[in-house]
Amino acid sequence: MGVSVMYKLTSTQREVLEALVKLYEQHKRLIKSVEIAELVKKDEGTVRNVISSLRSLGLLESKTGPSGGYIPTLKAIELVKMPPLPSYGLLKIWKGGRETNVTAFSMEIIDVLNPEGGKALLRVGGNIEELSEGDEVKVGPTPYMRLVIEGTIHSIDRLSGQVSVLIKRMVSIPREPVGNIASKKLITVSPKDLLKDIASFFTKQGIRGAPVLSEGKIVGIITTTDIARAYSEGNLKATVEEYMKKNVITIREDEDILDAIKLMDLYGVGRLVVVSAVGEPVGIVTRTDVLRRLSAIGK
Repeated sequence: MGVSVMYKLTSTQREVLEALVKLYEQHKRLIKSVEIAELVKKDEGTVRNVISSLRSLGLLESKTGPSGGYIPTLKAIELVKMPPLPSYGLLKIWKGGRETNVTAFSMEIIDVLNPEGGKALLRVGGNIEELSEGDEVKVGPTPYMRLVIEGTIHSIDRLSGQVSVLIKRMVSIPREPVGNIASKKLITVSPKDLLKDIASFFTKQGIRGAPVLSEGKIVGIITTTDIARAYSEGNLKATVEEYMKKNVITIREDEDILDAIKLMDLYGVGRLVVVSAVGEPVGIVTRTDVLRRLSAIGK
């Protein structure tokens, strides 16, 4: 079984590949690395390194010996004639809950019937030095299947930019509006409420945060973390407005679960205020709500 994502070449890889295709179409024979180096005006050693990475991607075939050289595969010729892949075709790689500066431009799932778990083979670009064998990573979601994998890095080939991940968990994010999983019981507080009263209120309600409303409008959000900060500062008589976060991240109830995940990851928050099409607060969606929905898939 394979799950492939169209990949994007680096500028140097594309330049070398385009030169190979051009020379091959002109001469219809094996092309030597020195010829490519002359055309792209780069050192032959650099070109050979790039050729090695292109070979691992299945974009060229080679023959050794005095009469040897390289020819592009059909996939390479098609790729050269296609426009470059836009950035939204790349897959994010997360490590320890933090987004890395490494992106995957293809992912293939193999060994899915292996009782010890399948593997994901990634072609990556960026600062690959951020990754090490044994790292726990999350990759995705893919653009169309919305597939996310979580697992442990098994091996890294830094020359070809290939990473092997032992899959521990794999899930496809459903296309579902946030309103379907959000809490419809909207619990709100007032800016003038005392934090000590809110702490007791949160405990009784079994929640960890709530939006702050004033005259029907959202003016902030207060969480147990904010309350703990007030207590640590000895400010036991503080009001909500003194410690609430005024930058409230909202999401419309008709927007997708995937949009909620992206917003939470982008802003580093665990909850979003769900609003109607006209901006009125109608509920709360938390990271727990999303994870509960994802964990229910396939049961």
